[in-house]
This record gives sequence, C-alpha cells and structure tokens, in this order.
Amino acid sequence: MFASAFEGFKTGDEPWHNSRKDAPYRGQPYFVSEYGGIWWNPGQSDDKSWGYGERPRTEEEFLARYRALTETLLSHPKVSGFAYTQLYDVEQEVNGLHTYDRRPKFDPAAIREINTQPGATEEE
Repeated sequence: MFASAFEGFKTGDEPWHNSRKDAPYRGQPYFVSEYGGIWWNPGQSDDKSWGYGERPRTEEEFLARYRALTETLLSHPKVSGFAYTQLYDVEQEVNGLHTYDRRPKFDPAAIREINTQPGATEEE
C-alpha cells in the first residue's frame, strides 16, 4: 500500500528525487521547504545571534523583503507550496516570525495579508 501511493512519482523502477540529475520532470509538484530566514531582533546587538542576508533596519524593511520573497514563490506557476525558514527564533537564530518565547514580532494581520494572496497555481 505504501509503495502504491508513490506510483506517480516513479521514473523507471526508482522513486523520483529532485536530487537526481537524470530524473525527467513529469508534473511533480515543487515544494520549497525553506525560504527567507530574515534576521530580525530589534534592540539586541548580540554578536552570537544570526540570520540570513543583511539585517533590515526597520520593521517595514523586513516586511517588504518578506513580501518580495513570498510573492516571488506565489507567482511561480509550478510552486505548489513553501515554508518560511522558521516560525520561531531558536537559540542564536533570530530569523523567526515569532520570538523565542512565542511572541509575534510583527502584526499577524500583516503576515496573513502577504501569505493569503492567491498563488499562480490557483489561477485557472
């Protein structure tokens, strides 16, 4: 039963893996398992903390970058799903949308507005 669930993802006798350079694309969905990771920890200058890219100077700059990254994925006609790097800060990584103690860093309505835009795969 388990193997039959993956019949549509086979190329020959082997399951399809995106790491295989010779596996032809046959309509498999693309899922971006991690994107973003924007460094945001206002009021902290801890040299042990980190995130990806240049640190935004303002919350507005963070949200603009988050919007641009998310809309790029939403506009791709073959991307069927994606996940932001992490929802919460963890230890030295301060690139979550919430703090280590689970408080939102941004107005949840702003994140929701960005995330609930229709994607290209939803258009007919």
